[in-house]
Amino acid sequence: MSGIDAASGAVLDGFPHVEQSLEKIFTTFQGERVMREWFGNPGLRLLGENATARTVLVWFNVLWMLVELFEPRFKIVQFVVNDVNRLGYGDFTINGKHLPYGHLNWQQAAFFVSIDGSAVTLKPSI
Repeated sequence: MSGIDAASGAVLDGFPHVEQSLEKIFTTFQGERVMREWFGNPGLRLLGENATARTVLVWFNVLWMLVELFEPRFKIVQFVVNDVNRLGYGDFTINGKHLPYGHLNWQQAAFFVSIDGSAVTLKPSI
């Protein structure tokens, strides 16, 4: 699966395309894209919350669901918390498997990921 580099416009293939895709998934607010309102990260509204164990767990759950829904070429295996401090700094590592042909057996996601309190759920899109 090939794509276009968002910065240079050059052809992007392989794992660099997966990295760019994950970056877009993680940093796009849900509803930000006009023609794809269902796409995006609802977990971004957790930014500014206290960095409690619950908040970090909800954040990881949201990221895992987003990767499962929108990026079939990558499977998360492990989240590692490197550092979290009271100033709002968080350093995390996501370990996973690159599945170069994962997109060949994948259907477009038709769900919203939502957060309600401490519950992260999938809701069918309209």
